[in-house]
Amino acid sequence: MAEKKEFRAGLYGIVAGILVAAILVGTTMFAFTSRYNAFSAEKIAVSYVDTIVQNGDGYNALKVSLVSKNQKFGNFVIDGYMAPYINDGEDVEKNEIIGTGSEEEVKMLDSVYNTMYDYFILLTHEVGLENYNEFYSSYFEKLKLVRSEIIGDEYMDTEFMFSVFESNVATYGEGLTGTEEKLAADGKTVIQPKSIGKYQEMLGEDYILTTEVASVQVLSADEVEAYKQEYKQRIAPIIDAGKVKSAAFDEEKAKAMNDAFSKLDSSDDFSEVKACAVNVKTADGRIVASAVINVVKIGNSWYVDNSNSDTSALYFA
Repeated sequence: MAEKKEFRAGLYGIVAGILVAAILVGTTMFAFTSRYNAFSAEKIAVSYVDTIVQNGDGYNALKVSLVSKNQKFGNFVIDGYMAPYINDGEDVEKNEIIGTGSEEEVKMLDSVYNTMYDYFILLTHEVGLENYNEFYSSYFEKLKLVRSEIIGDEYMDTEFMFSVFESNVATYGEGLTGTEEKLAADGKTVIQPKSIGKYQEMLGEDYILTTEVASVQVLSADEVEAYKQEYKQRIAPIIDAGKVKSAAFDEEKAKAMNDAFSKLDSSDDFSEVKACAVNVKTADGRIVASAVINVVKIGNSWYVDNSNSDTSALYFA
């Protein structure tokens, strides 16, 4: 697993514009590529594995999974897991230091991001991002406590929660791939130091990883019917737990949570199922990781069944 890479909140304002632009371009490309790949079982399986193995990014990988069939993944995370903690300042005062840009604020934010990164690594080891229900439930509950302990207020909104979580995802990826030195506009201030990642240590600084489907097992019609029932059984506890959790909140939040979880079961629409054995290779053809990715067809599109695809071997560093 990747070593800890400290987040420095003091540099955030300098690089924010660059990051937003990069995220927008990356999101557009990801959406276009995902729509294209969705028409091929093999390509969607490769896309899922590649997203994980190139940057350890099990979060964005789920955007091509069944979780995202009937809803945007970000909305699912908000409605299903952030909602219990969102208050947007309703009857909650934000610590007056936040937003000042002071050294004290920087230290606070540094501490929040780095404390949560330690917890992110712990959950990645012990839970895994495929187990999104336990992962996000635990992560955002911990974030609420960490904010209260470090910043000293109860203020929680989606911007804050996503900024911490997505920073943890990015930091983990950089710990694997390493980083190039980046300078500010003055040509002197280092806003990102050069670092050597785990992959570079293991595979060489100029490593290349490629992903390919080695074999495909096509399930028979009877096997597809059995697979539908098995999927229902796997997903039912998550849906039921969501309903129980939603009962503690007001009508608006409860409805959003119930809708989010109820959309998880699309098994009645499965028409085909394939098991794709995917290998990850270095430039010289050496296999460094493998996983069997189960994909299901709904309409004309294929989706990864994340509930039945063990990708633990893909986190090989």
